[in-house]
Amino acid sequence: MLPDNKQQQLRRAKRIALFWLVGAAFVFILATLAEYRQWITPWPAWAGLIKMASEAALVGGLADWFAVSALFRPIPARFPIPHTNIVANNKAAVAGNLSRFVKEKFFNEVAIEKLVNDARPAQGMARWLREPQNADRLSRFAARSLVGIINTLDDKPVQDMMVSGVKRALLKMDLSPLAAGTLRVLTRDKRHQEVLDQLLYKIAELAHRPDSQMFIAEKLHSWLKAEYRRLEKILPTTWLSEQGADIASKAIVSILADIANDSEHPVRKSFDRQLEDFTARMETDPAMTEKLENIRNQLLNNDTLQQYLFQVWGDVKRWLIDDVAATDGKFTNRLSHALQEAGKSVANDEQLANAVDVHIAEAARAMAPELADFLTDHIRKTILAWDDNQMAEQIELNIGKDLQKVRINGTLVGGLIGACLFLIEHAISLL
Repeated sequence: MLPDNKQQQLRRAKRIALFWLVGAAFVFILATLAEYRQWITPWPAWAGLIKMASEAALVGGLADWFAVSALFRPIPARFPIPHTNIVANNKAAVAGNLSRFVKEKFFNEVAIEKLVNDARPAQGMARWLREPQNADRLSRFAARSLVGIINTLDDKPVQDMMVSGVKRALLKMDLSPLAAGTLRVLTRDKRHQEVLDQLLYKIAELAHRPDSQMFIAEKLHSWLKAEYRRLEKILPTTWLSEQGADIASKAIVSILADIANDSEHPVRKSFDRQLEDFTARMETDPAMTEKLENIRNQLLNNDTLQQYLFQVWGDVKRWLIDDVAATDGKFTNRLSHALQEAGKSVANDEQLANAVDVHIAEAARAMAPELADFLTDHIRKTILAWDDNQMAEQIELNIGKDLQKVRINGTLVGGLIGACLFLIEHAISLL
């Protein structure tokens, strides 16, 4: 709601409360004049009831006017009496209490967990992402943000700082444990044997190809011509070369098939031992450590490599900027498609959606304390930075409209109490 509307509503509420107070005062004055001027003789009981009710309504309305007004301003303005202008005089207490209230009631773990459980953000996110226009909008926002980050990184001082930081981090890094650990992970559960199988398959496939056999035959023919010139003139060396190439390719395929079909083949065991020995040497051999560090230092100090990487970076950056600027950019379209697929996956898999909700709740609970400290400290500092009168005006602007109802109720309740007291007094006089 706009501040102007709040100002208008506050002024309107004050006018209504003032109207009730003035009405009670008018009735009281009119009833008093009628009694002392003897406009009505003899003075009836209903007139006394009206006078006493209006008198009590006037007292109640004035008392509540004072109570509400004393919250936000000094009364009187020049030489205020104690316990007025309460909000401004208690600014520090208001700031501290409000920040603590927000922290304790809105950012505790139970409230955060209930918020996530009630909202079910995974399902809501999935429904939103399934709409193509939403996924497209988010993908374009992400792409533009990425371009902004890239432009920031392309700034020369930022680039120099990042490059020097990466270099320092790499120079301090102990490569031997990292390289050995990486190899152990890659070779765990005989994963390297799968790589060997693929390598054997590719070599066998290559040996079967006609152009490979032709290449072997040409090499054999050249060898026969160079080593056995006289026999080359007598024997059919071309035919022998072709037959030798065929035999060689079949032998290679047979050997590779034996290795591929035998999990305990000596070649496989030798491959395991070589990798284990190499990994152990990486961890314990100073010469291997020195070699790794030399390779690292050469790469870091290689100007040609750095220039090449910067050129690649520039090409990637230009492509991404042009692609994002295009209406049908590949990056944006693929990202939009991926987001839609992610939304469909979450929407169609209740177990996945529940898992996402659990992780969101865990992340929210983990972030809640720090976020609560930041926000509540911001609330407290913002309130303390306000001018006293400004703070009182802001609070009155937001809750003053409702407080005017207290004045109206005070007028009405005071009038009812006055009427009840008159009736009690009248009943006693009759008895």
